[in-house]
Amino acid sequence: MLRVNVGEYLKFGCYPQNNENKKEPIEWLVLEVKENTVLLISCYGLDCKQYHHENYENAGITWEECYIRKWLNNDFFKMAFLDEEQQRIIVSVLPNDDNPKYRTLGGSRTEDRVFCLSIQEVGQYFTSNSGRKCKPTSFALNNGVYANDRNGCCYWWLRSPGRNQNSGACVHVDGSISLRGRNVTCNGRAVRPALWVKL
Repeated sequence: MLRVNVGEYLKFGCYPQNNENKKEPIEWLVLEVKENTVLLISCYGLDCKQYHHENYENAGITWEECYIRKWLNNDFFKMAFLDEEQQRIIVSVLPNDDNPKYRTLGGSRTEDRVFCLSIQEVGQYFTSNSGRKCKPTSFALNNGVYANDRNGCCYWWLRSPGRNQNSGACVHVDGSISLRGRNVTCNGRAVRPALWVKL
């Protein structure tokens, strides 16, 4: 069995990453190891997506109903992973906690193969702002991800709610966690998928 440690990098699946839109191996950072499974997060912001669509009724949204969750577990899942790879990806039961500062409702637990980290998880697995900094791929930039002129880093979505039910928490270009977040229809934010995989 392959042995890996937290902080190491693995290649798993393929997704467009360059200006030619050709699929290339996705590089992942190992966040946690449990027996023969590992929690991975993409090293780069892989694409640009809204947390939820612009045409939703302005009545609030949670991770359970949001567009980015559906995209990750359908379009991205099918495009990025071969059948054998898909079988190795574990269905995770995810807690969706309320926002710790604004008490915005996180919603029901969900079962996902691919997901965004929560506020609690991103604080647990990344202990510093520098560790949370993330650069987008050329493909993501071409699709609209904003990158800071100084450090080349991007904002990336978390699955937790922001200051109200119409906003999603995110990580800033400097690596700090934004509990306030941005409106779910905000453009320019990157998607940094996470998943549990059998070794």
